[in-house]
Amino acid sequence: MNVLADGEWHRMHPATPLLRGGAALVAIVAILFANLRERLVDWIARVPVRSDAGDPVDAVVRHGWTLWAALGVLAFIALIIVWYRVTWRMTEFRVTADAVELRSGVLNRQNRQARLDRIQGVNVHRTLFARLFGAARLEIVVAGHDANLYLQYLGSAPAEELRREILGLAGSSALKADGRAAPHPAATGGAALDHGAPDAAGTVIAEGTVDAFLRTRANEFVAPADLHPGFAPASIVKVHPGRLIASLILSPFTFVLIAIVVWLIVEVARGNYFLLVAVIPSVFGMFTGYSRRFSRLARYTISGSTDGVRVGYGLLTTSSETIPTGRIHAVEVVQPILWRPFGWWRVRISRAGRSRQRGEAEGASVVLPVGSLDDVARVLPLLLPAVPSDALLGLVAATARSPRASAPLFSRAPRSAMWLHPLSWRRIGYAYAGDAVALRRGVISRSLAFVPLARVQSVAVRQGPLHRMLGLAAVHVHVVDVRIRPELAVIGTAAGVELFDQLARSAVILAGRDVRQ
Repeated sequence: MNVLADGEWHRMHPATPLLRGGAALVAIVAILFANLRERLVDWIARVPVRSDAGDPVDAVVRHGWTLWAALGVLAFIALIIVWYRVTWRMTEFRVTADAVELRSGVLNRQNRQARLDRIQGVNVHRTLFARLFGAARLEIVVAGHDANLYLQYLGSAPAEELRREILGLAGSSALKADGRAAPHPAATGGAALDHGAPDAAGTVIAEGTVDAFLRTRANEFVAPADLHPGFAPASIVKVHPGRLIASLILSPFTFVLIAIVVWLIVEVARGNYFLLVAVIPSVFGMFTGYSRRFSRLARYTISGSTDGVRVGYGLLTTSSETIPTGRIHAVEVVQPILWRPFGWWRVRISRAGRSRQRGEAEGASVVLPVGSLDDVARVLPLLLPAVPSDALLGLVAATARSPRASAPLFSRAPRSAMWLHPLSWRRIGYAYAGDAVALRRGVISRSLAFVPLARVQSVAVRQGPLHRMLGLAAVHVHVVDVRIRPELAVIGTAAGVELFDQLARSAVILAGRDVRQ
């Protein structure tokens, strides 16, 4: 068993005070540089110092307070360092047979727990600054609002091992909750890997010289985010950088940006030069949005393991997520219209807990930002292992074909649905794939959502006045994350009632048999 998962209290990585207080120190340095910039330039150029009555630095120099000001800045920096040092000493965590506990706080003490049977995944995030120290932040994704638990920071290798241990214990806890015997930790990925002896702070006692340490740091910078030494993935899908760049460009946002640039050129040609000052900063911010998104999604890899699906991404700041397949409530395959000539798709999932690392702009958890049909064929079986892979690929391929060619696989809405959805009614339909239901919709952006019946939260049938007049109904399958909406906007009334009964009965039966992995 991992030493950090022995049930005892442990402290974080020794560099945690510096990593957490680094932002404050950087802000202080930036303020000092902004105020001293002109003086430094004048000193280097040997230009007489210019006096400015409104300059606080000039007032300090004029009154002879330079030494006291320097001592005050140093005292403030020392106070920040001491504060974060005390915070580090007062922050401890432990992993028990039931939960991961974190207690922290200096003035206000706080004790938080993440129950093992509520854990939806465990992620490892490494900022550029943290990678210099070989440290990582462990994020334990828990079902519930604002329930995630953060262990910041641990040693990089111990964080990977602790992740495997927690996922193994979480799988064993789920089995115990269902009254079954828990497997040996090695069977669920809980066996620790041998990377040296971790101490109580979660660091690794290095064996070798400084050269070996520097070589390890360099290898971590170039290695993919999801591949840990000794980890043998079952399958890997890598997103090519060129394809990622093209997918970012082929988006509706690009057309909005082009329209703004054209409008700006026209207005400047008319002599409205003031728009250059007003609009160009915003346009530049839009362009930098591409670079930020590329930096976040670069080196994207998807792997399968005994713990679940591992997703790694990031160019400078790297992140590695492990998603147990038993925690996946829905999988959606999407093809925007601009990607259609290239045959590219996006795959995203719904689960009870979400990582906050990627921000709200990412929508649901993206597992494959862009990939070919072959990539989708390799990713879907990892996410839905209980569903036959041939059925998954067949339904995705049918979604890419014309409605007539895919008619044998999907049930379709009656012709009267064209009055409500004249363009997309032929593409609205459903099919069964093993113990999952697949719901298809969309013309401009094609979408196919797979929902394991054991994960269905509820099913609803709705019929408005126009639906009643046309003999139609709408069926909604509810999952935990509302940003994926598996639904049929139109379906025949009789077919809708029948589908409702089938889904409701199957969901109850399969949920009773379900054992989360």
